[in-house]
Amino acid sequence: MMFDTDQPRQTSRRDALRLGAGAAATALVACRGHAGEVPGLRQDGIPTRQLGAITGNDPAAMRRWAQWLGRPQDHDLLYFNQDSWGQLDQSIDFIAGVGREVLAQGRRVQWSVPVGGPGGYDSVAAGQRDDLYRRVASAILAAYPRGNSRIYVRLPWEFNLPSQSLAARDAGGRWAARLYVAAWRRIAGVFRQVSHRFYFDWCPNIGEGGINPEQCYPGDDVVDVVSLDLYYQGQYDDQNMRDGGRSIFGYRLSQPFGLAWLSSFGARHGKLIGLSEWGVDDDRAAVFAQLLAAWIVAQGSRLSHHNYWDRSDGGINAKLTDGHLPRVARVYRAAFGR
Repeated sequence: MMFDTDQPRQTSRRDALRLGAGAAATALVACRGHAGEVPGLRQDGIPTRQLGAITGNDPAAMRRWAQWLGRPQDHDLLYFNQDSWGQLDQSIDFIAGVGREVLAQGRRVQWSVPVGGPGGYDSVAAGQRDDLYRRVASAILAAYPRGNSRIYVRLPWEFNLPSQSLAARDAGGRWAARLYVAAWRRIAGVFRQVSHRFYFDWCPNIGEGGINPEQCYPGDDVVDVVSLDLYYQGQYDDQNMRDGGRSIFGYRLSQPFGLAWLSSFGARHGKLIGLSEWGVDDDRAAVFAQLLAAWIVAQGSRLSHHNYWDRSDGGINAKLTDGHLPRVARVYRAAFGR
């Protein structure tokens, strides 16, 4: 079948990554192994402190990541195809099959469920894609044994990023927060009709981007986790490499809709928080990586998950397993490996 089984990101980060001078970052914290060694489970069955990998829907790459890290990841983040409605439909069986393989190896799966290309929210909100999302939800559910374990679903993410095909725009290309919210709630409703085991992650890209993310919040009744996607990209984040990325981390902490916002917004709404995608593509930014790892550990039981982008496509090569970022790799393994 002609569809992209690897599901590339299809977007660069340039719209969100142009920075000014950052504030001073917090002090380095020794954080070896804490986040990876104490995964938890809330009373509602939602797991916490989970370490994940993003390896391109590729079981062989998932195994390489675990071997490199010296421990298995808690879960793998998978992506259904977001290029078009037809390719999303065609990817269902393949991605569900990869998920079954991951589950059979004793790990969890995080499922990224998009809309089918730019301007896709109109038909979703109108209910015209209900049958498709019912098939997606049913295929995901069928990958699991019977039981009550919770199933993570990330609905359309990075919706505030102008270059993202999932941007919260209508069919005419206009920013449309209400339409995005209506579409999100429609998809969540379809999934819940299939099973109440599903729980949902709302995931802006860090920063405001093209629209205030809070205008696109779907509501506490359909959101269980609030997360961000965050990348250090040397092409744009290298204003002061003498400090190893410390000032950029300070900016990421304090910027509008940055890490401090994530923490406070999650607390106000009583939600777990996470980093659904993060990565560093410049080995000079090892201090940034260490500060971010320390921030992750410091969230404790409030943290749902953090997922590292071990890939070289999508406009950023943050891959750690190929050896081209040795200092960043040492920081990551010191924090989360064994």
